[in-house]
Amino acid sequence: MKKLKAWDPVIMIAGKYKWKISTIQKFVDDDRILVKGINEVKKAVKGKWFIKKILPVHVSNVMYYIEDQKKATKIKITIDKKWKKTREATKVKLTLK
Repeated sequence: MKKLKAWDPVIMIAGKYKWKISTIQKFVDDDRILVKGINEVKKAVKGKWFIKKILPVHVSNVMYYIEDQKKATKIKITIDKKWKKTREATKVKLTLK
């Protein structure tokens, strides 16, 4: 089970877009993600002029963001008595979907 999933709210903690809040669009690899509105570049394409393209970012440069409390937190995976895995925010003891 991955700690982060698609459409999770995240905050950038490193690089040019530090402290920007956005959501994960999709996973490119196990450790690379596309984040909405982050790391956009213009690419010249013959016949189409310039197009906007989103480049992937490394997972270590983002943290899960709790919008209600405006806090960034780590996520841990817990196993309950019925051996079901759940994600839990560490700072606020919140169970995630």
